[in-house]
Amino acid sequence: MSIEKYYRYYTAVCDCCGARLPGEERWEDARRAKQAAGWESRKVDGEWEDVCPDCLFEEKGYDNDENNRQTR
Repeated sequence: MSIEKYYRYYTAVCDCCGARLPGEERWEDARRAKQAAGWESRKVDGEWEDVCPDCLFEEKGYDNDENNRQTR
């Protein structure tokens, strides 16, 4: 499960790298925070996984230096 409960807070956790968003008191708020932060939810082999923007960027074959260059 990609939104985990720690004590009374729900926290989105990236299934690739383990990055976490700040905890929310309600599951629905954690889901909204995940969407607002640009995370992607997808179903892989029948299981849902959440992926943070950094991992999505790496999956597309880019590195951080390329992101800062202008293409001409």
